Amino acid sequence: MKKQWRILFFLVLIIFSSLFIDQLFSTPINNSADSKINLGRYLFFDNKLSYNQTKSCASCHDPQFAFSDGYRKSVGADGENLRRNAPSILNAKFLKALTWGDSSIHTFSQQMIFPLFNEHPKELGWINNEKEIINRFKSDPFYQTLFSKAFPKEKNPFSTVFFQEAIAAFENKIQSQNSPYDQYLKGNKKAMNEKAINGLALFNSEKLGCYKCHFLNVSQQPLMYVNTGLYNLDDFGSYPASDQGLYELTKNTNDKGKFRVPSLRNVLVTAPYAHDGSVETIQQMIYIYQRGGRLIEAKENKGDGRSNKNKSTLIKGFTLTDKEQIELIEFLAALTDTSYLRNIQLINPFNK
Repeated sequence: MKKQWRILFFLVLIIFSSLFIDQLFSTPINNSADSKINLGRYLFFDNKLSYNQTKSCASCHDPQFAFSDGYRKSVGADGENLRRNAPSILNAKFLKALTWGDSSIHTFSQQMIFPLFNEHPKELGWINNEKEIINRFKSDPFYQTLFSKAFPKEKNPFSTVFFQEAIAAFENKIQSQNSPYDQYLKGNKKAMNEKAINGLALFNSEKLGCYKCHFLNVSQQPLMYVNTGLYNLDDFGSYPASDQGLYELTKNTNDKGKFRVPSLRNVLVTAPYAHDGSVETIQQMIYIYQRGGRLIEAKENKGDGRSNKNKSTLIKGFTLTDKEQIELIEFLAALTDTSYLRNIQLINPFNK
C-alpha cells in the first residue's frame, strides 16, 4: 500500500512539475510586440497610407528590389519625382543614420516624418490630411483589431505616433544575412566561386580600398558621409543646387557633396546608383571610382569630379584589367541575398 502511495505521490509531483515548466517556458514573449510588427507590415504595404490612396511605403521600398524601387528618383502620391533615389532599407536597422544627406536621423520613427509630411514634393501627403487618413484606418474593422492587439493598453491607439511606431517595428525586422558571402564566411568554401573569391581579395586590397568605406559586416556600419567626386560645378566643389548633401544640415562648405555611404548588400539588385540615381549600372559606378571622380562634359552639370576640392582623399583612382573588373562584380553579386522573399513576415500581406 505504501508503495502505491509513493508511486501516486511521484506521479502527482511529475504532473505539477511539468505544468510549472510548461508555464515557465511557454509564456508568450511579448505578444503585443509581435502584433505591433504585424500591424506595421500591413500599414507598410497599404496604399491607404497616402492621402489619395495611390502610394504606400512599399511603393519606394519594394521587396523585389531589396526594398528600394529601381527608379532613378522615386515618385510621390501626386506623380512628381521625389528628390532622391530610394535607398534599400534591408538591414537598415544597423545604420547609424538613415538618410542620404542628414546625419541627425537615427531611427525609423524619425525618418518616417519625411515621407509622411513632406510637401515639396509630396510623398504620402499627410499635411492637412492627417485626420482623414487616420479615420480611414480607424473605421476599418480589420485595422481596429490589429491596432487593439498591437497597443492593448491604449484607449485610442489611432494616432500618428502609433502609426510610426508600428511601421518602425516592422522595418526593424527587415533583415537578411544569408548571401553566398555570408555562407562563405560560415565555412562553406563552395558558396563563392573562384572569381568571387578573387573579387573579395580585390575589394579588400589597398589598390582599391573599397573596404575603407563599405563595411561588409552588416551589424557594424560606421557613420560616414563622403564626397565621391560625382559632381564639381565650381571652384567651391558644389553639387547641383537642388541637392548639396550634408552641407544643407551643417552649412559647412567642406560638406558640400557629402552623402551617406550606402551598404553594398544586394547592390546588384538596387540600381540605379548614387543619391540621385544618376549612375545607371554597376560598371559605370566602378569606372567613376577608377577614374577618381566623374567627368560630365556638357549641359548644366558640366565639370570634372576628380578635381572636386571636397572629394574624399580615399577616392584616388586605380586601374583594373577587364578580368579584375569581372572578378569584382562577381564578388558584388555574391553579396546578393533574396532569401527574405520567402519570409512571409516580410512580404506583402495583401498578395494572396
